[in-house]
Amino acid sequence: MVDQIGDEVLVSDEQARIVFVNDATVKGLGYAKKNILYRPVTDFFQEKITLRQWQRMYFARIKKEKKPISYVVNRIVKAKKVRTIQVTAVYMSYKSEDYVLTVGRDITEQLAFQAKLKASEDRYRILSEQAAEGILMVNLKGIILYANKAAANMFKVSPSKIAGTHFENYIDAVSISKVLECFKKVRSGVPSMCGDLSIKGKNGKIIPSEFMASPVFIGKRVVQAHVIFRDMRQRKEIETLMRESEKMKALQNFVTGTTREIQQPLKGLMDRSQSLIDKYKNRQFEYIGYKEFSDIMKTLRTMNDQMKYCFDTTDRIVSLNRRKTKLADRQCAVNSVIREAVGMLKHSLEVSDIVLKLKLSSRLPHVAIGPLDLGQVVNNVLTNAVQSLPGGGGKIQITTKYQKAMNCVRIDCRDDGVGIPKEVLDHVFEPFFTTKLRGLEKSSGLGLSIVYSIIKTHQGEITVKSDFRKGTFVTILLPVYRAAKKRSKSQQ
Repeated sequence: MVDQIGDEVLVSDEQARIVFVNDATVKGLGYAKKNILYRPVTDFFQEKITLRQWQRMYFARIKKEKKPISYVVNRIVKAKKVRTIQVTAVYMSYKSEDYVLTVGRDITEQLAFQAKLKASEDRYRILSEQAAEGILMVNLKGIILYANKAAANMFKVSPSKIAGTHFENYIDAVSISKVLECFKKVRSGVPSMCGDLSIKGKNGKIIPSEFMASPVFIGKRVVQAHVIFRDMRQRKEIETLMRESEKMKALQNFVTGTTREIQQPLKGLMDRSQSLIDKYKNRQFEYIGYKEFSDIMKTLRTMNDQMKYCFDTTDRIVSLNRRKTKLADRQCAVNSVIREAVGMLKHSLEVSDIVLKLKLSSRLPHVAIGPLDLGQVVNNVLTNAVQSLPGGGGKIQITTKYQKAMNCVRIDCRDDGVGIPKEVLDHVFEPFFTTKLRGLEKSSGLGLSIVYSIIKTHQGEITVKSDFRKGTFVTILLPVYRAAKKRSKSQQ
């Protein structure tokens, strides 16, 4: 029955002589049983020790213990190969003689595999620590098991303090639902590209990032998630610079665009006026009939419309440029300006059956912009929101709040209109760019470029986010008015 055991069984006496071996031991040593029995067990040790040393290091220790003890020895087998054996030994007495019974298991291949695995882990750790991207290992509960240096630098937390925390601690609230959806896919075994997300560091700073999460398998079972994320701040800055460069290029073509906008109606004016001159220059003091009078009035009305269009266009251009110089020290109350702008559009809202909701924060500080300028900004943004609901009906919401960390007032305008296509969104602030028809009572493409110019001139920020057919979200940030200190210094 002992020979059926897969582990090696060996019995040696007090003199270290082998008195019994099973078939597994014979196979492991590689010698015939007759060449093993009654030989000292130390003959098969890689480490050469004397009988007295064996008795002290092994026999006496095993005899003294009341329970089995375990140890590892390197054993020499046939062909002088070295095998590593994990041994469990126990003292036994038989017919007044003392013996040691050992059960051994060859762990040579296991140790070699562990060594290779450790070497592989060490290489991976070196590559991971040197990587520019943040790398995390996360268990299926979302607990971070490992974070590399790049991740720690981004989170502004040491790697040791990151391990053991939940990944949700480092995700901004606006991105958490998206991340959880990605994590759910990874746990089911599907690699997931999370795209642009916002993570937050220890100081609360928001960092735009890109995530890629992959499942880690043992067999067919997912046991962990491997996450790589990149800091997208530099790329975002480059993209912003490229957009600003494109806007500058558009402004370089400003004069050309202005000429094209005004030339057509001016030529019409010239043609019409010349036609009237040619028709009536030789008919002084002559009676004019009703048909001729109607013709003159119709021509004059057309000329007036064309002149009005020219005037409106040039007025917008003047507005666009005059704000760049000699800015007065102006201020206004944001909520009052918004209410006034809404009042001016009240008729349009009612006719179009549009519901406008105001969520205006109380006790807002004054902002560093004049009421006329801010009024034009709000009016343009609201007009665009109304025009995005061409079928009538729909909702518009305006929200204001004070952002203490940035010392600015934030204005949000959200509508559920037709939205702006992705390929158009980056061009909405360019002069003369419009998706609407041009001409009388249509868009000249200057509305949002004027808004952009006003906001930038007053050290503010404006962003537009939109989903085509789902609506548009405009955010305006305006610095708080702080002119009192400047005045006091000048007075001193």
